[in-house]
Amino acid sequence: MSAFRIVRRTGLDVEEAWAALTDFEAHGDVVPLTRLELDPGPPRLGWGLHAGTGVGPIRLWDHMIVTIWSPPPRIDATPAEFRVVKIGRWLRGWAHVVIEPDGSGSCVQWTEEVLPRFDPVPRLSAPLSRRAGERIFSRTVEGLLIRAEAADTLR
Repeated sequence: MSAFRIVRRTGLDVEEAWAALTDFEAHGDVVPLTRLELDPGPPRLGWGLHAGTGVGPIRLWDHMIVTIWSPPPRIDATPAEFRVVKIGRWLRGWAHVVIEPDGSGSCVQWTEEVLPRFDPVPRLSAPLSRRAGERIFSRTVEGLLIRAEAADTLR
């Protein structure tokens, strides 16, 4: 198991943090060497996204599908959350994101497990996948929130 959790507090309210983190097209702007192709229409249950990582025409494509989609505002006071499951040829795993009110802002909890689909030695690959995932997704979450905070400041 290579699951890791990233927790970030932000001055953005839940709706603003949700908008920042579910702008999947923007993920390609903050994840190095990655381009995204998105299913038509807005994200929703069953909606898919495809991330291609590489240089030029040489890319490894990872396919994902949304399996939980509970945007804010939540009338029943439960947190906003979404879950994406990796169903592609190269990677397996999932990402589960929960956004809750926190004082005048919100708290984001991004939990993810990512492993190579073909994994002959999981005891070796799991710690490496976890460390790489923590670095990449910490930067992703931070980058998306910082962009949204900067845009919020300009208003």
